[in-house]
Amino acid sequence: MRFASFLDSAAGRIFCNGFLPETGGGQGRRILILPPFAEEMNKSRHVLAAIAKRLAEAGHAVLMPDLYGTGDSEGDFGDAAIDLWRHDIDVAIERLPGTADVDLIGLRLGALLAADAASRHKLRSLTLIHPVLDGRQQLTQMLRLRLAAGLMGDGAKETAAELRQRLAAGECLEIAGYSLSPILAVGLESLSLADSPPVGVDALNWIECVIEDGRALMPASLRVLDAWSNAGVAAVASTVTCDTFWATQEIARCPALDARVAGLLAD
Repeated sequence: MRFASFLDSAAGRIFCNGFLPETGGGQGRRILILPPFAEEMNKSRHVLAAIAKRLAEAGHAVLMPDLYGTGDSEGDFGDAAIDLWRHDIDVAIERLPGTADVDLIGLRLGALLAADAASRHKLRSLTLIHPVLDGRQQLTQMLRLRLAAGLMGDGAKETAAELRQRLAAGECLEIAGYSLSPILAVGLESLSLADSPPVGVDALNWIECVIEDGRALMPASLRVLDAWSNAGVAAVASTVTCDTFWATQEIARCPALDARVAGLLAD
């Protein structure tokens, strides 16, 4: 059964989509799904909803929040901050029905935030789907969008270094319809998978989407996983074949991803 509700959080109410088990005899997992960043979230909603529905059909309770300033939650994107998003995640976990340890799933930046949450919560499992490896990478991607848009205009050309200097000086930047604040930029740059391996997680899964069968994980991802292994953190890494649906112009689906996630969370 699908439901929607608002939860009171630190800066305002956050909107959550949820699914309750179709039957009462399910396995009773408590699952939180964290979305990607900015426009990637809009492109991914249908895929995350398909994953959530499949998990509910398997007997699990699932919650998907729009973090503060995003989606249908209160606040503007320019008011968002990593610390506020951390609090939103904590509130959503507290509101999951049941008492068992939580299963946390994150896509792209949501995966980075999910790994960050592992330091604050006892997790039954952590599933990272095509994760952004660090917040600096996400910030660089946003700045490139601004630079690309500038190439189409007749104004003065900007550089990434200049944009970073303007953020450091306290200026908000308008990028592809989103207001990127200096506070959010600083918070993003503080996040890194390599520097913060998720210790204490019972089951750790890493999934990457590849465009054709047989492709290996990205070299940068392998370096992070090697660093985790050296720190005593073991992850089960795998790939699924589908389009990078969070970045495609047209709506793209990934049924192989639904099946993979459901299989990993099956007892």
